[in-house]
Amino acid sequence: MQARRAARVGTSTDDVRRRNLSSVLTLVHRHRSLSRADLTRHTGLSRSTTKALVEELVARGLVDESPAESITQVGRPSLIVRPGRRVLAVTVTPEVDAVTVGLVAMGGVVLETVRRQTDQIPTAADTVTIAAEVIEDLRANLHAEQSVTAVGIAVPGLVHGPHSSVRHAPNLDWRDAEIGQMLSAATGLPTHAANDANVGAIAEHLFGNHHDARHLIYVNGGPSGVGAGFVVAGGLLEGLAGYAGELGHTYVGGGQTCHCGSVGCLETEVVQAPLTRLLAELDGVTERRLPPPDALRAERDELDRQTRLLAIALGNAVNMLNPGLIVLGGFLRVFCAYAPSVLREELARRSMGAPGDLVRVVPATLGADTLAIGAAEMAFAPVLADPAGV
Repeated sequence: MQARRAARVGTSTDDVRRRNLSSVLTLVHRHRSLSRADLTRHTGLSRSTTKALVEELVARGLVDESPAESITQVGRPSLIVRPGRRVLAVTVTPEVDAVTVGLVAMGGVVLETVRRQTDQIPTAADTVTIAAEVIEDLRANLHAEQSVTAVGIAVPGLVHGPHSSVRHAPNLDWRDAEIGQMLSAATGLPTHAANDANVGAIAEHLFGNHHDARHLIYVNGGPSGVGAGFVVAGGLLEGLAGYAGELGHTYVGGGQTCHCGSVGCLETEVVQAPLTRLLAELDGVTERRLPPPDALRAERDELDRQTRLLAIALGNAVNMLNPGLIVLGGFLRVFCAYAPSVLREELARRSMGAPGDLVRVVPATLGADTLAIGAAEMAFAPVLADPAGV
């Protein structure tokens, strides 16, 4: 009886330590740098407990500690805790014309990106083959103390989260693809898949340069269509199986048939091709040179047309979810840069006054790294939940 009681007490103490390790590591990961004093304040733990937890995380290679950079401080400098670079994640993003593989460190730091162009839309098998080859090369070049913990895949389509399987990715023409299982078998690494806009929403929520992102809609536009992720009260709204967020397949008018089988979907009307020059200017790829007047007028008309249609979908989302922030990523950043007034006016027309007055529409802040950072969160989740298991 006494032995059993002792075992329970020991397990309880160990559980508390694991939870505390998780809390400290998660704070460092998401803030990217904190002092020991900050960690003590955030966690409510004693200074001695915080010190012991940080030292254990340092020993496991999960965080690094160094003196604060200050030339004015008197006395002993504060120690700053930052995410370590021993445990890494690999991310995979299939698109209609390429497969992109990223190597990501804790703290949402993208260390390397490899984009392999494809001659045709990659199948699930193609994606696995390309990704496995790149991952093997990346792992071969790691330092001896570094290791990859898992793979996160961001897919433009309906992804069954619990099984990491793709139910339907219309633009890739994937149906019932067991992508998580396939890539795990090819690499020997745990693999997690999710919708690309959902992981983008997580990235912008956790690491984006936004004030108060607890209620956020992230809408991404790319070669594979338009998708959205909804963050509600600081958590991702996934739905029953992870299918929530298909804003690109809401009806906005028009007669074009969508890849999904419906007609008049947002992503059939709001498309990248007519906005390519504006996007290139925005990204600094080309100089800001005005095209001939007729071309400029046609481009302006097309931009205004797409802006009004985008506002229909956004207005519906505002009425349903009452977000404080709408973040536009990918080619949708063009609307913030070149049509902000039209977007504001149309969104005001398409949403109810009270929720519409509260929402801000801003461009994404993480650039091309958004999906890699978000997909890496899936790979890091087990590490953050149980650092002692590393």
